[in-house]
Amino acid sequence: MIRALRQLVLTWGALVLPLFVCAHNGEVLLAKLTLRTDGECVLRVTVDTEANFNIQDRAQLAKAAENLFQLSAGKETTSLSKVAGEPSFFSETKLDAAAPLGHTAEEIAKSYMLEVVEWTWTPESPKFVLRLPEMSPHTVVLWLNDETKPVAKPRWVMMIAEDESPLIVAVAPLPEALKLRIMVRNVGLTICLLTLVIGVGLHLKRRRDSQRPQA
Repeated sequence: MIRALRQLVLTWGALVLPLFVCAHNGEVLLAKLTLRTDGECVLRVTVDTEANFNIQDRAQLAKAAENLFQLSAGKETTSLSKVAGEPSFFSETKLDAAAPLGHTAEEIAKSYMLEVVEWTWTPESPKFVLRLPEMSPHTVVLWLNDETKPVAKPRWVMMIAEDESPLIVAVAPLPEALKLRIMVRNVGLTICLLTLVIGVGLHLKRRRDSQRPQA
């Protein structure tokens, strides 16, 4: 049933989200991918440990996170944890009101036992897809928070084992040489501004001193 419903939403929320996840459904993992303006990516996965059968505490989430997603860029596919490094873990009690799950006001107001795992990395290739591994037991709603192109409604896709996201295009990171030039320019501008401020201050001081009556 899940795969049949998933076929309705192949490309970034092409249709209305299926009814079985329109309300809060703790069996579904919510994965929010934020694309930042500097090329950095942040993937935050939230699980309701009271309602999810596969992940019921942080220890189980940490184990699942080792191979929760795979990242594919070009012909290479590898575990996200190898690309992005060690994630961070923390707890929350409130649902994300911006998530594309049709949360009601009552659901938003409630408190939950939510565990979150978050990866932050800058991809070597700005174009990539995220995949769920073969035999993954999880159902994931992946939604895109693109800070470079703010939109009224988030783009999302529902995924189960062996599914992959539509192509994700992050901002290409600046070359190191360009970063260095920008840093040198900013340092130079700062020095010039400080020199100007100090010069104006000294000029005003000398002017005040020259206007004082002589003893």
